[in-house]
Amino acid sequence: MALLVFIFMWALHFSEILRRRADFPICSTKALRIRARVFMITCGVLVLAAALLAPQGYFGPLSSRVRALFVQHTRTGNPLVDSVAEHMPTSADAFWSYFHICLPGSLLGFFVTLFLCSARYHHGKSFILLYYLVAYYFSTKMSRLMLLSGPAAVVLTGNMLGGVMDLSVDSLFLPPCVCEDGKKRQMKGRHKQKDLAERAETRISTAWKKMCRRRPFFAAALVGALLVLGGHALLTSGYREHCHQFAEAVSGPQIIMRAQLRTGEIVMLDDYYVSYLWLRNNTPADARILAWWDYGYQITGIGNRTSLADGNTWNHEHIATIGKLLTSPVAKAHLLIRHLADYVLIWTGSRAEDLMKSPHMARIGNSVYRDICPGDDPLCSNFGFEDHDLSRPTPMMRMSLLYNLHVSGEHPSPAIDNMFRLAYRSRHGLVKIYKVMNVSAESKAWVADPKNRKCDAPGSWLCTGQYPPAKEIQEMLARRIDYGQLEDFNRGKRDDAYYRAYMRRVRNEGRG
Repeated sequence: MALLVFIFMWALHFSEILRRRADFPICSTKALRIRARVFMITCGVLVLAAALLAPQGYFGPLSSRVRALFVQHTRTGNPLVDSVAEHMPTSADAFWSYFHICLPGSLLGFFVTLFLCSARYHHGKSFILLYYLVAYYFSTKMSRLMLLSGPAAVVLTGNMLGGVMDLSVDSLFLPPCVCEDGKKRQMKGRHKQKDLAERAETRISTAWKKMCRRRPFFAAALVGALLVLGGHALLTSGYREHCHQFAEAVSGPQIIMRAQLRTGEIVMLDDYYVSYLWLRNNTPADARILAWWDYGYQITGIGNRTSLADGNTWNHEHIATIGKLLTSPVAKAHLLIRHLADYVLIWTGSRAEDLMKSPHMARIGNSVYRDICPGDDPLCSNFGFEDHDLSRPTPMMRMSLLYNLHVSGEHPSPAIDNMFRLAYRSRHGLVKIYKVMNVSAESKAWVADPKNRKCDAPGSWLCTGQYPPAKEIQEMLARRIDYGQLEDFNRGKRDDAYYRAYMRRVRNEGRG
């Protein structure tokens, strides 16, 4: 995609060179013909190159992350991409919270700039219009891209408000300008069309100022100008206050929150932060922590401990392995985890964060390990809760390690103390940390041995991790089916039957 943009930018640049050599105005029909010919030739060359290279496998479909910009975020075909909350469309409330008066101001500014650009073409105006359209479209598709619309919204709002302010001040306090003689505005060569547009714009501005200074219109113009200035001052003060409040709201770390107890007391919920500190202060330096990938960076950065997974979601198979460990039955999960981790950390907040994410964990795991959910249920709809009631888990959910760790000590559950022992529970019950019992010292030593690391060069810090050679781990890996990304060039072993079943269930669920 980037290469195509680069090629067409060069084609546009080449057409501009030809136009200047021919000395044609930029908005003329002849200039448009030059660009059309250049782009037609460019498209022809690209089609020919694609026809020659396509049979050799040089091209692949759009990646799941790019495809999420054009389809519903839960229908990309990749369960890992579908699970990321930032891929959801941006809500109207989010737009207002982030843009405030720049939201309506940018819309008004867009039409004002479009009118001015149609009256007299300007590169800067056309760029900001195109930028606004593209950024706004993609920001509505994916919430994390809303940031791209900020610069365009600010420019268009400022342009609109500045234009209204200038017009109000000029109409009341500056004398109408007198059009200059035709000698000073003599039109020659390629500047002819530009000067005509400037003269038309000057005449309109002069006529407006003359009309405002006439007695019947002066009072109305004065009132209008004062309203504009007063409204601008009110909007500015309100916008400034909103910016300060919003900055305080978003600048605080997400792992420390302010909440109100049932007694009305305001408290700071620092359970997550304190839990990571507990890992740092109460576990060995070489401890390995099993947790869902959302918390990997926090465990590493704050807790200074090794996390089995983090926000690097390109390694689909490894994250699927984490999903399998957490969604497998307790005994089966322990046979695997004892070779990989020393502690298990789960979020057990008021909204049961990890339990609410567990259907995604099962789907991601099932995309690589097909023994998690039945073959006719690629969406793992049987792994969850009946009617979204957390007190009514399905049989698959009830047997899972994640559910049993979540309810351990609170609801009847299988005895797990001989496999996972509760080592820490945060003050408000938002986090639980379990110590894995009977950890395999042999597997831990094998993984820690530098000889068993695959590094890009001897002594390098960039080393690909390997799973220990334990029998249980190798049997699990033998059943693993590498997830064939749509964008993979070498995807000959991709399980298309599974993908078709997955997409069919997604479409049926969407209709339901």
